[in-house]
Parts: sequence; C-alpha cells; structure tokens
Amino acid sequence: MNSEQLQEMVQWLNQQIAHLNDAIKEAHQTNNLGREVQYEGMRDAFMRCLNKLNNV
Repeated sequence: MNSEQLQEMVQWLNQQIAHLNDAIKEAHQTNNLGREVQYEGMRDAFMRCLNKLNNV
C-alpha cells in the first residue's frame, strides 16, 4: 500500500466513524438499542483498523 492509498483509507475510515457516531446518537434518541449496539460495534471495529494503520 503506497502513501496515497494509506491516506485514502484513513480518510474513508474517519468518514465512516463520523457517520456511525451520528447514527449512534440517532438510534439512542429513538431508543433503538439494537441498532445502537450494532453501530457501536461497527464504529469500534473501524477505530481498531484506523489505530493499526496509524501505527504502521
């Protein structure tokens, strides 16, 4: 993976995390706890990937 591809991947992951944070807030406000937990799991997985890429 070259530097440009790495930057694109990091940007994409950050966008997904931001989107999921919004979705988590919305799910919480509508008391949709199943969705909230699902989105938190997805966000946490993206954050783990981002952390691994930042440590490369």
